[in-house]
Amino acid sequence: MNTQTASRYRNAFDAIAASAAHRTARRQALERFLASGLPTSREEDWKYTSLAALEQAEWHVPGPAAETAVTEDYPGTLLRFGNGRLVDADSHAVQAHSLAAHAGAAPVARHLGQLACRISGGTALAQINSALWQDGLFLHVPARRTLPPLFVVHHASEADAMLHVRNLVVLEAGAEAVLVEHYRGSPGLPYWNNPVSEIVLGEGARLVHLKLTEESAVATQTGLAVVQQARDSRYHALSISLGGRLARHDVWVSLDEPGAECQLDGLFIAAARRHIDQHLHVEHAAPHTTSRQTWRGIAAGRGRGIFDARVVVQPGAQKTDAQQSSRNLLLSPHAEIDVKPQLEIHADDVKCAHGATVGQLDEAQLFFLRSRGIAADAARALLLRGFVAEALTLAERSGLAGWLEPHLAAALPLPEKEDTA
Repeated sequence: MNTQTASRYRNAFDAIAASAAHRTARRQALERFLASGLPTSREEDWKYTSLAALEQAEWHVPGPAAETAVTEDYPGTLLRFGNGRLVDADSHAVQAHSLAAHAGAAPVARHLGQLACRISGGTALAQINSALWQDGLFLHVPARRTLPPLFVVHHASEADAMLHVRNLVVLEAGAEAVLVEHYRGSPGLPYWNNPVSEIVLGEGARLVHLKLTEESAVATQTGLAVVQQARDSRYHALSISLGGRLARHDVWVSLDEPGAECQLDGLFIAAARRHIDQHLHVEHAAPHTTSRQTWRGIAAGRGRGIFDARVVVQPGAQKTDAQQSSRNLLLSPHAEIDVKPQLEIHADDVKCAHGATVGQLDEAQLFFLRSRGIAADAARALLLRGFVAEALTLAERSGLAGWLEPHLAAALPLPEKEDTA
């Protein structure tokens, strides 16, 4: 990393208000990041995605966001973050708080930073987040409590800002929660959003986690979520990526004790020149654990999508059941989708499989619908909705399909109307 770029990060660090208790750990994270720099396409996990544009931009720490009226009806308790800081909280959000305001809480002291550093000692993007985060969600659900749906909206409204949101979610034994994260930004605004989420699920805990990304069309998001699961816990996540010029999402799940289950579903739509890179890593570290991955991808215009999923079955993790499914559609001759499913198995009594396809809309199905009097655009829309439906079952089961519908309807592209600008 050149001296000028390193100086910008050091200046950003000096501008961050942090408690003395966390200052040393933050500075150590900054120095580790500066020593390694941003990942490059020479690294295997980044071969499809370049972050060179981030090195060239003059990012800065944003100022506080002004409170703005909520322009969308969210069917649950609401927390709003603006430019990386909490700006408004629903009075019913009794278990959800500002992480910065509760940095001294016992669960924060016990868990913050512990999961992110388990990933090969902590990735460079996690390190810069650890150094520069200003705020984020702290969700702590006590044992055997059930939390109503919680919507956390992150809105960016300052050009050339870098947002390092830090989220910590802790569900104690038997606790249940529904968490929806919605990332969005002012149209046409360039910024870099680099959120890191650490999620700890106690014995028998259940978390439904939906993430909707609708960043500005010229924004970059590099996100990481790390999940640790105890015995008989359930983690069901749905990631929907519809916005941003470049989006990279990493999800790491560790099934640490018998009976733990995770299901990772997702949909990405890479239209125009959008670049979306999704990496999943599931670690079966104990016997009798289960994982499912159901992903659908669509690329149009000159968009590019990447799906890289790895399942590791550790020695002794017998009776593991792991299944991957990735199906993808190309709606333009200029679009591209790369799929890389991987299984690494070190146990002999397991049931693991993966399947991946990349194709185009079925012309026979399209002809059938047209022959029944359905217009071309409507027929294509029906086929696209049918294609993505299997990956969106969580939205139906959690009662969020109605809220999600207009977002999907606005994002689904049609081959005859693709934007290649």
